[in-house]
Amino acid sequence: MLESSADGRLLTLDVAMKSGIAGLMEAWADIRARSSREAIAAAYGLDFGFRIEDAVAVRVTLPAHDDAATVWAWLDRQLPEACARATMVGERQLQIVLRERVGQPTKRPVYTLDAQGRVRVEAFELHVVEDCNLRCANCCNMSPFVDVRRLSVDELREQLATMASVLSTDVFKIMGGEPLLHPRIDEMIVVARESGIGAVVRLFTNGLLLKRMKESFWRALDQLTISSYASAPVPQRTLEHAYAKAVEYGFILNVKPVTSFSQVLSPRYIADVQETYDTCWLRHRCLIVRNGRFYKCTRAAYAGELHQRIQREQPPAGLRFDDDGVALPASAATLRDYMSSGVPLASCHYCLAGNGPLERHHQLSKREVEAGVLRRA
Repeated sequence: MLESSADGRLLTLDVAMKSGIAGLMEAWADIRARSSREAIAAAYGLDFGFRIEDAVAVRVTLPAHDDAATVWAWLDRQLPEACARATMVGERQLQIVLRERVGQPTKRPVYTLDAQGRVRVEAFELHVVEDCNLRCANCCNMSPFVDVRRLSVDELREQLATMASVLSTDVFKIMGGEPLLHPRIDEMIVVARESGIGAVVRLFTNGLLLKRMKESFWRALDQLTISSYASAPVPQRTLEHAYAKAVEYGFILNVKPVTSFSQVLSPRYIADVQETYDTCWLRHRCLIVRNGRFYKCTRAAYAGELHQRIQREQPPAGLRFDDDGVALPASAATLRDYMSSGVPLASCHYCLAGNGPLERHHQLSKREVEAGVLRRA
């Protein structure tokens, strides 16, 4: 159901749930798929850019004999703090109300220091592996165009210790590339959870290597997000195995069917990027440390190397990507001022932010990657 409100348009999605936590996880995956930009465009002809994280209300309708507390314990580990919640008795139903994203997507567009003198952020990530076993066009982290690189366990521990002294994050994301390519990924998860960098540690994967994972991997998990891409889908048996492990070990599992990517980079230089920067959610949810610098955007962290490898229009004289980040160590106040700044980065002049046109998910060939092709014409 689509309706207007004082905050813009709202979309209500309902899905019937099966019993148990596994059934709840499947229902959550169903709603996530139905709330994607592509699904909204197909159903309503609109470009809302919905995300589960933009939920403003969730209602769970359960039979009287079901345990609402267990359901909410799972959901509370997923939902943003501002999300309204309600439980009713009746058929087993999950309802999520999503708002149209307009303007600043974050509730903290200007950052402040907490009681411990740290900057509080929504999300912070490290790429423990920078390359990938896929070559997705429009990869947000541009993995097809970067070299093979693995963080060591000690490097991860050191970087997290440095950042935990100046930054507090709601969610710490272990990402890549493909993190499961790391031979010690189970230890990396443990180090992240022990660091105290954030209340939630979430690992992102394309899921294709999950069948290799040992019990120590499943046991270490806090949250696992599987992106099942249309051009390289995760086998159903692998998904079923992951659901079973989530129930066994109590971690949160998200399965995201992905049929399209938004275009990430522009091959042409864009002169005026102020509006794009002002409404970009990536600079609030994709904070990263790379090569001794802190960046408010993963694309900025890779820009210097990418622009030597991709086909694009030459930038004007004097445009420097090296200055987009902050050299570490840095004080919390320095990071606060950097993240709160209204001045776009140099890398923004080639970026479409989070609202680039959708393109059917596809893989690039090795020849296309070598030629620096961002996407097929």
